[in-house]
Amino acid sequence: MVVLPPSSAVFRSPEAAHGLLVVGEGATVTRRGALASLLRGEMGNAIVDGGVPGGEQLISLSRRPARTTFFVALPPPGRHHNVTRYPIAVRGPGYSGLLTDTATRLPGLISIANVAHSARALRRGERPRIRSRDERDPLGRLARFDRRLDQAHDSRLGATIVLVVLMLALSALALVTRSASAARAAFLAPPACIGTAVAASSAGVSTPSHAVAVVAVAGSAAAILGGLFLPPRLPLGLTLGIFFALLFAVMWARPEWNALAAIGPHPDGGGRFYGVTNQVETLLLPAALVLGAVVGPQLLPAVALVIAAGIAASRVGADGGGLIVYLTGFLVLWLRLRRMPAARAVAAAAAAAALALLLVGVDAATGGSSHVTHAVGGGPGSVLGDLGHRLHLSAAAISSTWHAALLFALGIVALVVLALQRPRLALLDAYLAALAISLLVNDTPVDVAGYGALAALGLWLFARGEETAGRLQ
Repeated sequence: MVVLPPSSAVFRSPEAAHGLLVVGEGATVTRRGALASLLRGEMGNAIVDGGVPGGEQLISLSRRPARTTFFVALPPPGRHHNVTRYPIAVRGPGYSGLLTDTATRLPGLISIANVAHSARALRRGERPRIRSRDERDPLGRLARFDRRLDQAHDSRLGATIVLVVLMLALSALALVTRSASAARAAFLAPPACIGTAVAASSAGVSTPSHAVAVVAVAGSAAAILGGLFLPPRLPLGLTLGIFFALLFAVMWARPEWNALAAIGPHPDGGGRFYGVTNQVETLLLPAALVLGAVVGPQLLPAVALVIAAGIAASRVGADGGGLIVYLTGFLVLWLRLRRMPAARAVAAAAAAAALALLLVGVDAATGGSSHVTHAVGGGPGSVLGDLGHRLHLSAAAISSTWHAALLFALGIVALVVLALQRPRLALLDAYLAALAISLLVNDTPVDVAGYGALAALGLWLFARGEETAGRLQ
């Protein structure tokens, strides 16, 4: 393991395999934190301990090359915005062309946390996490990929503003007009914008202004048209089912389309390289619950199994916290629709917990790898340790800035106001229960509370008309 300046010749050598190194998680990074992550095999988080991970040192640096050598560049001294990828090159038997990393599923993008583990695996003669594949012009491909990552980063704020404004505008329209079509449009705004963002990414729309414009125009049109022409039960149910099927297919077969979308993962920042983020998890759960309500109590468990598996599978959504959140929402919805006695409700909850463990086990047995499979594989102590770490991250995220604390507080107040509305609605109760669990198992409470409040408002407007009229049962 050799650390060199980014300008070193090895990072342009045709005899090495090349990649882009993400050196930390969060808004900022430091050289100290990046070096600790490199040596300890664990990504540092900017809001906890200054981005310096704990744990024992797994490898040490060298001053001279070996038979297989990892050459890496790190940030300069000081604290920097986490918007720069640094070169990494591996020279040795079996390495040429473009580096790949099982943690990112994006050819060319490498997590600094996997460097130490790969070096140790090679020393033991095992298959490393960082490998390589043939590529005619790896440096040219990496330069284009680096620009694409920058464009995706620059698109996210504008796309998020469009989504929030659209949700608020359609919800306000539904409140004023009490129109069922407007309420459906407000509820459909999140999946419409998320689907549009992924579609734009797949079509190569990368310029930030173009990507945001597509989300604004096409996302608004899709939500409004859905509100007008997708009444429950069959039209709405079929559309939501097709939406989830296509989204999961994209995440599995073409993860880069989703990863580089204007609404989705943040591979440039190290927090989530592919799959489902906590933001997307929170925004799509109402659509999943409505799909379960539309198919009815008899088929709802099957819908819950398929969607929860897609959210959690390491090669699809890779969101282990989302598995627990979605199963909680589906369980509460099913119990409400079935009006089940307390004893059976407890049995159903135990069955849901067993199902969650089964899905994690199947994922691990079929080659999946995520923080959830690692935690569950380590036993109850590992699970509790992971939960404690996430609660620590959540508390740090809320207190990190005054506006984060304010947004979290506003979201919680809005959710409490919605929870006090009468009559009680099964869809809203299920969503609120799932959000409560999400605040415990996920580590982005500001996203969960803020986006959850907006999505809950749209879901309440939708359910207030459809559920009370008996059209969802």
